[in-house]
Amino acid sequence: MTLWIFLSGILAPALFWIGYFYYKDRIQPEPFKYIGTAYLLGILSGFLCFQFNRLLPIIGIPDDPSVLMESHRVQFLVYSLGVIGVLEELFKFLPFVLIVIKFKSFDEVTDGIIYASTIALGFASFENLWYLRYMEGLELMGRAFASPLTHTIFSSIWGYTCGLAHILDKSLLKASLLGLFIAAVVHGLFDFLTTSPALRVISAGLILVIWIWRIRVQERADRTRSVDEMRNR
Repeated sequence: MTLWIFLSGILAPALFWIGYFYYKDRIQPEPFKYIGTAYLLGILSGFLCFQFNRLLPIIGIPDDPSVLMESHRVQFLVYSLGVIGVLEELFKFLPFVLIVIKFKSFDEVTDGIIYASTIALGFASFENLWYLRYMEGLELMGRAFASPLTHTIFSSIWGYTCGLAHILDKSLLKASLLGLFIAAVVHGLFDFLTTSPALRVISAGLILVIWIWRIRVQERADRTRSVDEMRNR
């Protein structure tokens, strides 16, 4: 792998999105040491997920769904929802719930979204490292920036439900199951839709809707924080 592929496909997208999330969280940003830890945990989760995928043929599940994409669309939809969506979201979620949610700086609902997104960036970085060696040009750049974005969108869902449960001292198990279920369905559906030229506009709309929701959650949190600061003066 050349230095250009590494910089364009791995480092640049990660730095861009981490910088963006840090800017959006600038009123009360998370410590860089925790953001860095979450990112590295995401890379590890990506590695472990890819290793686990190699074991799928042992139980009769193909580790490469490309054979289903064109001639077996229904089976590919089931695979996207039940294998790709579930496994990738689960592996991103595990370091979040086992390690990250215990960070001392995890003291706001939106911290769940920030840390989940950072883990997702690490996961996407490993995924890009795996795939981008086979790509070049516009295809490389497109995946380099799109993959981190979509992964953070999906992870934001369970990051929010778990962050809400953590701050309000509600059932983390219920929040985890709900968030993971929704994220896995959205993730799997997105992967299915993007393989059909006629349905790609729907996949783009799906991402846009969740992105708008995420922005509104952050803006609502910022307004609440500003009001609290004014009251405490």
